[in-house]
Amino acid sequence: MRSLDQLVEEVSSWAGVSVYPHRFGGKEFQFGSAEVGHVHHGGIVDILFPRPVRDALLEEQLAEEHHWVPNSGWITFNMRSEHDV
Repeated sequence: MRSLDQLVEEVSSWAGVSVYPHRFGGKEFQFGSAEVGHVHHGGIVDILFPRPVRDALLEEQLAEEHHWVPNSGWITFNMRSEHDV
């Protein structure tokens, strides 16, 4: 998916962000030693936010609860098109 490649390219250009292979496939973004997000093949993007931001994203239906850690700051976003980058 070309839009995932664009996302990885953009985020990897941010100061202090490093990109590594993610343990479940895809790419993982780290700021210092902390994981701040990752992308999976097929367009699934998981991002860690402060809890109030996560709650607002869910309330506005801009993201979904993370499937493995739903009661955390993690959200899941499904990229569907180039406009989602």
